[in-house]
Amino acid sequence: MIKSLENNIENGLDMIKDSLLSCPKTPGVYIFSNKNEVLYIGKAKNLFKRVKSYLGFTSQTRRIKKMISYATNLKFINTHTESDALLLEANLIKKHKPIFNIRLIDDKSFPYILISKSNNWSRLQVIRGQKKNKGFYFGPFSSPSAVRNVISTIEKGFLIRNCNDNFFKNRKRPCMQYQIKRCSAPCVDLIENRDYEKQTEQAISFLKGDDKKVKETLIRMMFNYSKNQNFEEAAKIRDRIKSLSKINLKNFSVINEKSNFDIMCFAESNNSIFVQVFFFRNGKNLGNKEYRFLNSKEKEFDDCIRDFIATFYFRHESPSEIIINKNISKLGVIEEAIKKLKQKKTTIQFAKKGQKKDLLMIVEKNLENSIKRYLQSSLQNEKILKDLKLTFDLKKIPKRIEVFDNSHLNGQNPTGAMIVFENGKFDKSSYRKFNIKDIEKTNDDYLMMKQVLQRRFNLQKNKNTWKNVLPDLVLIDGGKGHLNIAEDILKNFKSIEFVAIAKGKNRNKGNESFFMKNKYFKLKENSHSLFFLQNLRDEAHRFAITTQRTKRTKNIYNSAFDDLNGIGGKLKKLLLSHFGSLEGVKTAGLKDLKKVPGIGNILAKKVYDEFN
Repeated sequence: MIKSLENNIENGLDMIKDSLLSCPKTPGVYIFSNKNEVLYIGKAKNLFKRVKSYLGFTSQTRRIKKMISYATNLKFINTHTESDALLLEANLIKKHKPIFNIRLIDDKSFPYILISKSNNWSRLQVIRGQKKNKGFYFGPFSSPSAVRNVISTIEKGFLIRNCNDNFFKNRKRPCMQYQIKRCSAPCVDLIENRDYEKQTEQAISFLKGDDKKVKETLIRMMFNYSKNQNFEEAAKIRDRIKSLSKINLKNFSVINEKSNFDIMCFAESNNSIFVQVFFFRNGKNLGNKEYRFLNSKEKEFDDCIRDFIATFYFRHESPSEIIINKNISKLGVIEEAIKKLKQKKTTIQFAKKGQKKDLLMIVEKNLENSIKRYLQSSLQNEKILKDLKLTFDLKKIPKRIEVFDNSHLNGQNPTGAMIVFENGKFDKSSYRKFNIKDIEKTNDDYLMMKQVLQRRFNLQKNKNTWKNVLPDLVLIDGGKGHLNIAEDILKNFKSIEFVAIAKGKNRNKGNESFFMKNKYFKLKENSHSLFFLQNLRDEAHRFAITTQRTKRTKNIYNSAFDDLNGIGGKLKKLLLSHFGSLEGVKTAGLKDLKKVPGIGNILAKKVYDEFN
C-alpha cells in the first residue's frame, strides 16, 4: 500500500544507478515497482538514456519524485522496435493500472450500430466492445443518446426488428414495435424474407452514405403504390421517407466525400490539455467527445499529443485517416503500432488545405468555446470552495470531496453509496456502492453509515488502489448522530474534515442544517455554497437510490425461481436463454418447457405449475 511505504529518496536513486549497470540501450518498456505493486510504466526508444534521465532528480516534478522515493525495483522489457514498446506499454498500463501513470482517457468503449447477420432475419442493435458478431457495423457514436436517435429513425425508416433471437422465435403475434410502425413483424411472417432483406440492405446503404439512392428507390415505390391505388402502402412508404429526412437534418452533418476519418484538436491551458475528437464515417459526422487531463509540466505538449493518440486508438477503432491541428513529428511510430494492432493502415496528418482544413477550423473553434466554459466553471468552483473553507473554517481548500448516503426500502436491499467531486467536477469513475451486510436492523441508518465508512477507509484490509486516495472533506447526508459515527471511525485520519447536512422538519430544500464538531449552523438560502452542497448531496442521493433500485429489481427478477427446489443457477440460465425473459418462462406452455435442454418432465411440470 502506498500509504504505508517509506519515502526513501536516496535508496530510490541508488536503485536506479544500480539498474543502469544492466540496462540495455534498445527500445523497450521499464517498470518501477515496490515489491509486488507496480508504481509506474514507461516506454523509450533508448531505455538507458530514458532511465538515466531520472537521476536528474531536482528537475523532476513532485509526483515523479514521490514515485522514485517509493520504488524498490526497476524492471526492463526489451522490444524489437519503438512501436512494439508503445503497444506493450499500453497493454501493461491497462493490466496493472499504475497509480503514478497519468490517466489520459476513460476506458469506456463507444457504441456502434450493428445490423446482425447471424439469423435469417437481420437484427438492428446497439453494441459496445469487441466486434464478435457477423454483420454491418456503423460508428462509433459519441454518446448513447446519439446512437439511440439514429436507431429510432432507422427503425421507422426500414422497419427492422431489434428483439433478441429467443424473443423472436417465441412470438405468436406482433409485438408493440409493429403496432407503432417500427418493425415489419417478420417473427409472425407478416413480411417475406426477400422483402425484409431488401429493407435491410437499404438501411445498410443509407448508413454507408447512399442517402439519395435509397430515397429515390422509396419515392418510386410510393408512386407505384399510389398509381395502383394502394394508398395504405403508399402512406407507409411516405412515413418512412419522412423519418429518413429527419435523420439528415437532426443527427448528421453531411460532407461531400464518403471516407472514414477523425478530427482531433489539442490545446493547452491552465496546466491542462484539452482534446476534442470528432468522428466522421461515410461522410457523416457522428458527434464529438471531449477530454481533459492534467499535465503539470511533466511532459512536452507534443509528447502528450502522441501519448493521447496512441492510447485512444489502441482502445478504440481507428479510421483510415486521423486529422490533427498540430504539425508534430514522430507520428510514424504510432501509425506502425496501430497497423500491427488493428491490421489496417491509418495515416495521421496535419490538414493544410481543403474541406478537411475547414472542418478542422470548426473543431478548433468548438474546442476554444469548450475551454472558455471550463475555465469559467473552474473559477466559479474555485470561488465556492474558497467560500466553503471560510464558512466551515476548514484547514485548507478541499480539492477532493467525498459524499456518503444510504438507501433502503422498508429495510430491504440496504445499499450505501459514495460519490466524489474532484478537480471541479463529479468523478464518476470514483463512485462506489456498498452492499450492506450482516445487519439485523437493516433500516438502522446509523449502523448502515458505520459499515460503509469502515469499509471505505479500512486501508489495512483492502488493497484496492482507490482506497489509497484520501479526501480533504467528507460530506454526510444525515445529522449530528451520523457525524459522531464518522468522527469516531476516522479519528486517526487527522487530514480529513467532516460536515453533515440534514434537511429541516418538513424536508424542504433550502432549510438544511449543517453540523461540524461542536458547531451547528445554517446558510443563507441564496448562498452559492448552499446550492453547491445541495448539488453534492442530491447527486449522492440519486446514486444511492439508483443503486438500491437496481438491486431491488434484480432480487425481484431472481426471486421467482428461488423457491423452486431443483432449479439452480444453471437451469435458471437455460430457461431464460431459451425463452428470452422471465415473462417468456411464465407464459410458456408445458410442451414448450419440456423442449428446453436439461429440463425433464418433472421439472417442466414444476415450473409450469408455479406460474400457472
